[in-house]
This record gives sequence, structure tokens and C-alpha cells, in this order.
Amino acid sequence: MKRINAIIIDDELTAVQTLRGMLAEFCPMVNVIQTANTVDQAVQVVEQYRPEVVFLDIEMPPHGTGFDFLRQTEHLPYGVIFTTAYAHYAIQAINDVQPWAYLVKPYKTVELIQAVHIATVKTSQLEAQANSRHRGIIINDLRKGNVVVRFADLIYCQAEGSCTVLFVMQNGLTERFALYKSLKEIELELPDFMFCRVHHSFLVNMSYIQRYERQGRTGKVVLPAETTVDVSAQKMDYFIRHFNQFLQGFDGKG
Repeated sequence: MKRINAIIIDDELTAVQTLRGMLAEFCPMVNVIQTANTVDQAVQVVEQYRPEVVFLDIEMPPHGTGFDFLRQTEHLPYGVIFTTAYAHYAIQAINDVQPWAYLVKPYKTVELIQAVHIATVKTSQLEAQANSRHRGIIINDLRKGNVVVRFADLIYCQAEGSCTVLFVMQNGLTERFALYKSLKEIELELPDFMFCRVHHSFLVNMSYIQRYERQGRTGKVVLPAETTVDVSAQKMDYFIRHFNQFLQGFDGKG
């Protein structure tokens, strides 16, 4: 059974002890590696231990809230399960954070087990995605021979006649590689969760999207160096859904 490294953040010691006990009894796959009782302490602990999931209280007077903690650690990869006595924060939590679960105290055992199940699925997905980013494809280039293009370095692909041009980030610069393959053939070689077909001529790596714009029924995505790629009317809603799922760690083609 996969173990999940977790940190409990709550200003009430009794709440920490209760949750820790419930996890030990009903969710043995959760390894509580540390706890914290203030926002400042929580930031330090998460920076040091790098957990996969954080059980987070919201109100932690007098020195801040769970949202303050999240703003200070947004650069770190972890999932959030809120554990709060206040249901009215749910909408803000969902809009701002997209948590893995939202538990209102006193939560039931079945609710905690369900939240941990979601965390187990999510961490497995994220681990698989992280491993996939280091993989790639080999392309034959007349100048350089067989070149390895890792998925993480492939910014986007563009169909040009009978060829597909790959735009690849190498040493901080964008290089072009032309292949005698259709865009559809290239698409089949790339991981679904990471790449999105936004137009009949374009396939983009969502990791590089800096922003997107709606323009009536169509749109554009903006990539590094202000490069823009068209989003067709037929693909616009699909792209937005797929991109949102990508940002949340879901497989966008389910």
C-alpha cells in the first residue's frame, strides 16, 4: 500500500491529536511526518519536509489563516485537505485552492476515509505524471542525427503541409525540428494529460501556457516569448476544461 506523507496544520492541539489518532486508526497509509500550530511554523515545516498532502485548518488566530499559509507556499507541490469548523469558507476554498477535500468539524470517520482515498488517487496520478515528464521521443534531424526531445521541453507542435514542426526549449532558446509525420501521429505519441490539441494545426504543452484569451467563439493561448497559438471554436470549451483539469492534476481526457 502506498504511503502518503502528510502534515497537520491546526492551532488547536486537541484537534491535531484527534485527527492524528483517527488517521492512525482508520487511514494507516497516511504517514504524519510533522504538525504545526501557526502559519509561520507551518510554512517552515512544509518547506523542510515537503509533504504530499496538508491537512489544513483555516482560522488560526491571531497570526493569520490557512489562506495566508497557502499564499506563502504556492510554489510547493502538495495537495490540500481542509479541516475546519466553518462551512462558509467552502466556496472561497474551492475557487482559490481547488482542495482535494473539505471537511467540516466534527467530521465523520467515513468522510475522512473518503478524503484520504481521494488523496491516494491524486498522489498516484501526480507521481505518474512527474515520471512521464522525463520521457520523450527520438526524432531524426539531418543536422544533428537522432535527437532526444523530452516531453517537458516540447513547447508546441504545428502542422505545416505534410510535415509537423516541433518547437523545443533547449538551453533557454526555442529550436525548430521538422518531422515527416502528421500532427495526429505526433499527438498519439504524447501524454494526454500534458498536451492539448487546440486547433487542427496546433498541439500545445499546457505546462508552457502563460495565459489564454477568448475572442468570441475562438481564442488564443499565450506561450513563452509572447508566442500565440490559435484555439478553434470547436476546441475552445474542450481546451478550457482540459486545461483546468491539468492545473488540478487530473487526466484531462477521461
